[in-house]
Amino acid sequence: MKLGTRQSRLALTQSGMVARALGPDVVLVGIDTEGDRIVDAPLVGPLAKGFFTEALESALRGGTIDLAVHSLKDVPVEDAAGLTLAATPPRELPNDILLVRADAWDDEGALPLRPGARVGSTSARRQTLLRAWGRGLDVVPLRGNVTTRVERLKAGKFDAIVLAEAGLRRLGAFVAGGEVDLTGVRLLRLDLHAWPCAPGQGSLAVQCRLSDATARARIGTLHDGPTQAAVTQERQWLARLGGGCTIPFGAWVSGEDWAFVLDTGRGATLRAGTGLASGTAALDAVIAGADPSPASPLGPRIGEEVHVDA
Repeated sequence: MKLGTRQSRLALTQSGMVARALGPDVVLVGIDTEGDRIVDAPLVGPLAKGFFTEALESALRGGTIDLAVHSLKDVPVEDAAGLTLAATPPRELPNDILLVRADAWDDEGALPLRPGARVGSTSARRQTLLRAWGRGLDVVPLRGNVTTRVERLKAGKFDAIVLAEAGLRRLGAFVAGGEVDLTGVRLLRLDLHAWPCAPGQGSLAVQCRLSDATARARIGTLHDGPTQAAVTQERQWLARLGGGCTIPFGAWVSGEDWAFVLDTGRGATLRAGTGLASGTAALDAVIAGADPSPASPLGPRIGEEVHVDA
């Protein structure tokens, strides 16, 4: 059975996890995607749609591969013709982590960054949150794989960057000998109520042809119901906004707890609560302009410091 994967270190690691779980007859097939070829362009307009998934989906339809593994946050909310997301394995921690050079760390603010710090992120959601919680931060684009981003931080190109904790964990960043060296970098795990993740962040999706009953049954052994319930709600909220990873929107659901942030152009509106119906109602009110007041992100630090096993 052929499992298609992007060829970044993180994608290969994630796909390897799925292949090992399915059995020794599953082999990885590297597929070159736009997301791997174009590393210096912002994700806007036509470039954003299917940026990391289209080549894999084309290989599935053409029979070059039997399965594909995606980071769910990269998968468009619209169903792909002829294909199905047959399994969502258990979710890794969906938090973002703020990585800060030691000389830029400042305990005075909600974010532990000195005023005017240069922070790298191309995510519209992260940029929105940095500006809402920050201290006059200089927020600038930053793309590339995880290792490249960390090395640029350590080289002094940035004072801080924001990355998904799931990717760092899967690359062994928190243990000795992992693929990502965080020596000299201070870390803050950002609280999901105050800093909602991208819809589906931390989750993988295993995709196959809709007509391939054998593959669907086999992939189904990896499926986790609670993960699917949470990420489905997050992605349904994104669909209400028209979908797409360039929308300045973040959403997190865990059981009945929820939080979302949306930049409507009047400022970042941040909401959190309990009960999924109330979350949907709150989002609809923000979209309709009936709830125009932006959040006021003031008060204590919005995360907890994380330590690396050196």
